[in-house]
Amino acid sequence: MTFPACPARQQGWSLVELAVGLVISALLTVLLVTLLPLGSHILDREHQQQELSQAEEALLGYARVHARMPAADSDGDGRADAGSAAGWLPVNDLALGSRMRIHYQVQPHFLQPAGDLFRPLLPPDYDAQTAGNVNGLDFCMRLLLDQRGGTSLGGLGMPVAYYLAHSGGSGQDRADAGEVWDKTAQMLPGSATTETVALAAAGPGEFAARLSCPDRLARAQGSAQSALASYSAKRMADFNEKFRTFDVKVAKLTLEQAEAGLAFAGVGLAMAIVDEAIAITLTAAGWPPEGIAIGVGIGEHAVAVGSIIFAAIQVDAAEKDKASAVQGVKDAEDNLVRAETAQTRIDTLYLDANLDAVKLEKAGLEQ
Repeated sequence: MTFPACPARQQGWSLVELAVGLVISALLTVLLVTLLPLGSHILDREHQQQELSQAEEALLGYARVHARMPAADSDGDGRADAGSAAGWLPVNDLALGSRMRIHYQVQPHFLQPAGDLFRPLLPPDYDAQTAGNVNGLDFCMRLLLDQRGGTSLGGLGMPVAYYLAHSGGSGQDRADAGEVWDKTAQMLPGSATTETVALAAAGPGEFAARLSCPDRLARAQGSAQSALASYSAKRMADFNEKFRTFDVKVAKLTLEQAEAGLAFAGVGLAMAIVDEAIAITLTAAGWPPEGIAIGVGIGEHAVAVGSIIFAAIQVDAAEKDKASAVQGVKDAEDNLVRAETAQTRIDTLYLDANLDAVKLEKAGLEQ
């Protein structure tokens, strides 16, 4: 039995398969050529944003410590040049990478200490302790005043505390980077130029919020107001103590008067008794009975008895007055003790409140 011959197996690629392979290779090449630069661009932008974030954190730390902003690096040595408000970020002074290249611009008046702009009112005993104390709270006030005044920066045309623009890749040649930098025509973050250059900026109010200025200013001002309230309480407590001391003196004087009144009442009673004795003597002198003598004696008896009764009433009233005066002295002394106790507590409160207020004002942003 014979079988039909099998066709020979084809070797290699067919024209269709080769065409499909070439098409796939072309597509892959196009994708690689398109995506590789995009991926590199994305990585570069992430790197730029990371360095800008580091730079902003460094500026925050510098402002907290020095109560001002650093000057710009105008000659590219990594260190701030006094009075320079535009140039490179002074990376060495900010403890950043020496190859980091970021354009930096700042409000010129932020380069100097703000002066004693924030000085909360304290009681007279402590107010002088904060005089001339310049720290981060004064810088906070400068920022907030700048926000209110709307002072614009360079070519931005709006209030900005500082402005950062990345030069490109890390370590890029400064001359090449400087060619694309125009400090009079900056663009804010979110503008068209941010497609090629990473930017960062902060207005005075935003920068103040990052420094926690509102909270620290509120705490310092609230502490000063507490100190003033404690000063008022102290003055009232001092007055109350003096009044209670005077009240004790008055109560003791009243007691002395009551004792004197009781003594006079006793004398009056004694004199009334003497009068009665005289009346008895007169009556006895008229014995055997004599009309005139008896009449005089009876009259003297009546007067003497009336005097005795009146004197006894006076003695009783004087004794009550004395008892009331003794209780008045005790009450006044008790009130004085309470006033002195309250005065001691308020003195402690006054001292603590003022020390806290002075401490917060002197601490500045390091609260």
